[in-house]
Amino acid sequence: MSGERGFSFPESLLSLLIVYVIFTSLFPLMDRMVMNLEMQKLAVQAASVASDSVDLHYLTGEAEGSRTIGSVVFDWRMQGGGICVSYKAASGWQSRCYEPDG
Repeated sequence: MSGERGFSFPESLLSLLIVYVIFTSLFPLMDRMVMNLEMQKLAVQAASVASDSVDLHYLTGEAEGSRTIGSVVFDWRMQGGGICVSYKAASGWQSRCYEPDG
């Protein structure tokens, strides 16, 4: 009939298939972006722990310790004039060392 309005069943299935393909192709990209964001967040938190720990070292003389942020434990240690912070990320144990400028 030529007077009908709207979409037919095959057209609706085709549009749903197109939407499904788009979302399933973008899901791995989204997952990778979330993982990268989590790794960057942990790196920033490690830098914060390092900064706070250097201040603590100069105030009290402590050379090592740990700090928990959320559910992540950051272990820090003064080494050779700098500081190293270790923590467990999704990809395993990570260690970041910071040396003083100049």
